[in-house]
Amino acid sequence: MITDFLIIGSGIAGLRAAIELGNHGKVMIVTKDRYFESSSSYAQGGIAVVIGEDDTPEYHIEDTLKAGSGLCKKDAVKVLVEEGPELVSELIKWGARFDRDKGQFLIGLEGAHSRRRILHFKDSTGEEIVKVLREKALENPNIAKLPKHFVIDIIIRDDNRCAGAILLNEENGE
Repeated sequence: MITDFLIIGSGIAGLRAAIELGNHGKVMIVTKDRYFESSSSYAQGGIAVVIGEDDTPEYHIEDTLKAGSGLCKKDAVKVLVEEGPELVSELIKWGARFDRDKGQFLIGLEGAHSRRRILHFKDSTGEEIVKVLREKALENPNIAKLPKHFVIDIIIRDDNRCAGAILLNEENGE
């Protein structure tokens, strides 16, 4: 089988990549489960995003770097923090739900954060985001899923680029 883009895994990262790449060619999502199950679906925590009136990207970057104890790449943290609000708005536009009170987002304060910036959906934020991304991905006819398959090996070309993968079909053992 030939595809322009092969995505291994159907969690938040894989689904979001599929949505983006689906506008540029054929995408195949290889998933070991039948229904896009992933560890992302079990994530109960929320999304940290600058949304409160007393918060700024600078505060969020500072908190993240401090909590990371030197393990975070500052440039990556900056991108995450600065692009976060737009990406969360996109999720909301696509139908993602977050807890609200009288129409306003309930913004939580959690460990390592100096400001309220955590959006939740009950105790199933990951499941909610995966559901929305799955629905969005499957709207695009360029995106297909290959369920019940495991990646046995990744095929790397001489120029160190991925050329494909060897898969095992769980249902028939091929």
